[in-house]
Amino acid sequence: MAAFRGKCPVRRAAPNRNPTVNWALHKADLREDFNNHCGYCDSYDGYAHTYFEVDHFVPKDLIVKNRWPITLVQYSNLVYACKFCNNNKLANWPSNSYTVFHIGNKGFIDPCNKKYSTHFYRRNNGEIMWNTRLGKWMYFNAFKFDERNPGIKLLWNLNRLRKALDKLYEARKKNIKTSKKFKSIQAEINKISAQYYPAHTKLMEYYRNL
Repeated sequence: MAAFRGKCPVRRAAPNRNPTVNWALHKADLREDFNNHCGYCDSYDGYAHTYFEVDHFVPKDLIVKNRWPITLVQYSNLVYACKFCNNNKLANWPSNSYTVFHIGNKGFIDPCNKKYSTHFYRRNNGEIMWNTRLGKWMYFNAFKFDERNPGIKLLWNLNRLRKALDKLYEARKKNIKTSKKFKSIQAEINKISAQYYPAHTKLMEYYRNL
């Protein structure tokens, strides 16, 4: 079993831009606040398998329809999300209130809430699994993680290799090229790099064939 995500996102109190209509103008701030990961599935945004969007946690269609006192550009209601999570979630909402996120075991937890992670876990291969009944509802009814896990696993593995390489590159900088430590680190870099390209190719082929 592995942790669902490495870091909980935190929305800044004062975003850099103050749009009145176009919420997408918040995307750069959200990308940073969400650590370059989807708020819902925690997928890294550095690969061309998908594109990332600005999601309304409380759905915008319901805000407009019910005239709820939330603006469509309200930063505290926005989530940096991959298109798969955003498209699956859509206007799915459990209540008739913008302040009630879930009723019993149906509904959502704001991904910036640390408790969000407690509803899911990962198998050691990166596959997402549900950990609670509320997590089960989000898993099957909102984000369709069960259908998406093949791609999620491929992306998780590639990102795992990327992070390992980044750490090794940083460690290599601290050592003299002629030292044994440098050569040992370089050997490990070569080993992981040999795994990275096939993993990247496999991910790209998977999404091309969807």
